Amino acid sequence: MKIIAQMMEILEESATFLEAEILFEELFRQKAEECFQECMERLDKKCIQSYKDQGYEIDSVRKRTMQFTFGTVEFSRRRVRKKGEKSLIPLDKYLQLSSRSRNSPLVEMKAAQMASDGVYRKAADAINLLTNFSLSHSAIHSITQRVGQKVQEWTEQKPLSNVTMMKEKRKVPVLFIEGDGLLLTRRKGKERAELHRVQIHEGVAKKGKRPVLVNSMMFESAESSQKAFKRASGWIEATYDLRNTVIISNSDGGSGYEKDKFDLIIGKCARHEHFRDAYHVNQKIKQRLSFDKELSYQMISAVREWDYTKVCTVISQANDRIQDDYRRAEYELELTKLLSYLDRNWDSLKGLHLRYLPLRKGIGVCESNHRPYSYRMKRQGRGFGQKGAGNLAAIISARKNGVFLQALTEMIPAFKKEFIPEFKGILRTLLKKPKTRKSVGVIEGSIGKRCASSHALGQLAKVLK
Repeated sequence: MKIIAQMMEILEESATFLEAEILFEELFRQKAEECFQECMERLDKKCIQSYKDQGYEIDSVRKRTMQFTFGTVEFSRRRVRKKGEKSLIPLDKYLQLSSRSRNSPLVEMKAAQMASDGVYRKAADAINLLTNFSLSHSAIHSITQRVGQKVQEWTEQKPLSNVTMMKEKRKVPVLFIEGDGLLLTRRKGKERAELHRVQIHEGVAKKGKRPVLVNSMMFESAESSQKAFKRASGWIEATYDLRNTVIISNSDGGSGYEKDKFDLIIGKCARHEHFRDAYHVNQKIKQRLSFDKELSYQMISAVREWDYTKVCTVISQANDRIQDDYRRAEYELELTKLLSYLDRNWDSLKGLHLRYLPLRKGIGVCESNHRPYSYRMKRQGRGFGQKGAGNLAAIISARKNGVFLQALTEMIPAFKKEFIPEFKGILRTLLKKPKTRKSVGVIEGSIGKRCASSHALGQLAKVLK
C-alpha cells in the first residue's frame, strides 16, 4: 500500500521516533481528509443523478468546511435548481447536515464532555493539543450551554414518555434517596448560586476491593431543591414499583431537604426510614461545643448510641464546666440551641444499626458524591450564575448516569437525524462490485502467407519471421 511506503520513508528520514510520530500524525490527518473528500465527491455525483432525472439542473458548486474528530475538511458539493422549485444541495439533504453548522455532532459532544471536566480554556487547550480539530474557549462555552439546556429538558421529559406497566417496573427490597445542596463560588456582582442535588441507588456492592453504588442516578437543579426532587420523582415513578420496598432517605435537614420533602416523591411504599446525615450532625455538635472539645466527643458518642439520658448528662456537665464568666451567657445559649437541635431531629438520629434493617451501609453517599460537581465548579477563580451552573451540572449528571449520548440523540436535531432510505440505496449502488467477465485466455492468430510483399501486411509478415 502507498501509505505504508510513505510511513517507511518517514522512518528512514527521521532522526527520532518522536519526529517520525509527529510526521505520522500529519500524514494520517491528510489521508483521512483526502479519503473523506473522495467519498463526498462520489456521493455527490450519485446524489444529483436522481435530481437530474427529475429535471433539475446544476446551478453551482459550493464548498463547505466542517470540523470532524479526524480533522478539518473542505469538500465540494453541487447545488441544483428547477424552475418553480427551491434550489437545494442534495448531498447536504441526504447526509442530514445542518445548515451553517461548522462542527460535526461528535465534535460538539466531545467538547461538552471536556468542558464538564475542566474550565473552558483548559478544555480548548486539551482539544487543540490532542485532537485534529480546534475550538476556542468561547465556542466550547456556547456548545456546553446549548447541550446542557437540552439535557435538562430531556431529563424532565423522558420519564413522561416512558409508559411502563406496573408489573414491568423494578421491584427492589431497599431504595436509598439522599438530598443535599452545594454552594458555588459567587460571581462578581451576582447572587451566589446553589446546586441542589438528589441521588438514588439500590445499595452498595463490591467491585474487586472497591465499593460501588448499584444503579445509582443523580439529579440536580440550580433553581431549587423542589425542582431537583421533581426530576428524581419522575424517574422513580417511571422505574420502580415501591409497594414492597423499604425507603432509606438521608439529608442534613437543611431548608428544602426535610423528611416531608422525601415523602412527597415516594408515594406508597412498605416503610420509610429517614436519617439525619451523621457528618452534619457531628459538625453541629462540634460547633456548639467548641468551648469544650472533650465533651463534644462524648456528645457524638451519646448521639451515636441514641441515648437521650447521656445527651442530657453531657449538656449538664458542659454547663457546669463553663469557666469563662464573661462568655457564660453565650455558651449557655449554644448549649440550649444544641439540645433544641437534637430534640427536633431525635427520631432521625437513630442509627442504621438500631433500626432492625437488613443492611448496615449505604447512606451518606450524596455528600461524598459532590466531588464531580465541586471539583469542576468551585474555587480556582470559577464563578457561575444560576443558568450556567444548571447547564453544566446537567451534563455532569448525564455522564455519571450513563445517559449523555441518549439525551443528545433524542433532543438535538443534529444527533437524531437518520439517513433517509434513498441515501441507503445510493450507498448500496456505489458499493456494488462490477460484474467480472470470464477470461477467455490468450487469443492466438497469424498473418496470412499469401499477402503480396508490397502490401503492408506482407511487409509486417516479413519482419515477424
